[in-house]
Amino acid sequence: PTAARRSPVPVPGDVEGALQTPDGRWRVEIVRRGRDRFYRLVNAGNVVDGLHIASVERLLAEAGVDMADLTEIT
Repeated sequence: PTAARRSPVPVPGDVEGALQTPDGRWRVEIVRRGRDRFYRLVNAGNVVDGLHIASVERLLAEAGVDMADLTEIT
């Protein structure tokens, strides 16, 4: 099971990459903390931390966001 947490402030970790919707409302961060790698979903000040990619896909789909629409943040 995923240990997802809701927090207004992300838990520290090295962000290895990030994707976002064209309008910038949704952001997915790829985070490494030690040897663990997970995903963080950010929307309108809400942060869900410690997700597996399947959980990110499900949450975005429930919000009507297609993963294919995300673009890499450089």
